[in-house]
Amino acid sequence: MNTLFPRRRNELFPSFFGSGLETDFFNKFFGETHFPQVDIKEKDNQYEFAVDLPGFTKDDIDVEYKDGYLEIRGKKEQKREMEEQDGRFIRKERSYGSFRRSFYVGEIDQNKISGSFKEGVLLLEVPRPNEQNGQDGGHRIMIE
Repeated sequence: MNTLFPRRRNELFPSFFGSGLETDFFNKFFGETHFPQVDIKEKDNQYEFAVDLPGFTKDDIDVEYKDGYLEIRGKKEQKREMEEQDGRFIRKERSYGSFRRSFYVGEIDQNKISGSFKEGVLLLEVPRPNEQNGQDGGHRIMIE
């Protein structure tokens, strides 16, 4: 009967003020990825990219097409503060982060790439490759 119920593991670190310190520590340094989740849907003449970017604003994101690659970059600073009524800090946190994702889409007409950002989701419409398009120096995509 004892084998059906796992024993409670001893915690490696104490939880300070409910911060989940041990979880934050291990996630940050041992495996939690900070890449946004991307869904790509293939349609008749285009690809549709849906990029989940919660907590980002339009100004935090850059999208660029160059040499057959669509690159999505983001950078943000997050501050979270908690304090007691008399002003002594109990918890004060800051995090900074950036990401960069690249997708090979082939040689396409860069002027037909469009993008919009709404409620934490970046939507990109990218035309499918055409054999006749040539390379050029790159093109930044405007996000509405």
